[in-house]
Formats: sequence, C-alpha cells, structure tokens
Amino acid sequence: MDNEAGQFFIRIYTDEHITALLASALRRRGYMAQSCVEADALGWEDEEHLVYATERSMALMTSDASDFIPMARRWYASKREHAGIIIAPEFSRRQVGILLRWTLRLLDSLTADELYNNVAYLQQFR
Repeated sequence: MDNEAGQFFIRIYTDEHITALLASALRRRGYMAQSCVEADALGWEDEEHLVYATERSMALMTSDASDFIPMARRWYASKREHAGIIIAPEFSRRQVGILLRWTLRLLDSLTADELYNNVAYLQQFR
C-alpha cells in the first residue's frame, strides 16, 4: 500500500471492540470514519479488518492490543504496510464522549503520514 500523496488527515476504521457511535460522531465533525458495523464486517477475523482498513487508507482503531500488536510486528517483518493502528482502552457505550475527546486530540496531533505503519496508543491523548 502506498500512502496517498498529500493525505494529511487520518481516516479511521473501527473494529468490533470500538462502539460504532464513534465513527458517526467523527463524521458529524467532518472526519472520514467508518465502523465495522457500517462495513457489514461483524465477525471478521482481526487480520481481515486490518486488510480492509489498509485497502481504504484508513487507520484501524481497536481495544484488542493483544492481537493487533503482534500482527503489526508480523506485518512490519514481512514489509506489509498499513495506515496505522490506534490502540484504545476499553470504553463502555456511556463513555463515548471520553473516547471521542481523546480521538479528536489524536486527530489534532498526528497526521496520516505520522501514523502510517505505526501504532499509537490513545491514552497518550488524554
């Protein structure tokens, strides 16, 4: 995957571990975001989610660090590229406001180029 030249803003795809409400809230604020629910991707294997996001130049957001950190290492070792992985702590649906606030801080702090092929931890943007 070649990072699209000039892509400045991070586009986010959320897996099953992140409430679909986040993608909707981000779109209302002008960001490109899609949940796996909207992609009709419930039940997919973790790697299928990363492939889907990668094909669309979207960073993948998940709370599943135990699976996605090793996957990021495997992809790096095999020279596979992705638009980035964002590891979020687990939030309840009632805490979507906190999740949104931290995500907006991440989006205000990093460019798509900075996240490309990297892993970011959302807690850094509290």
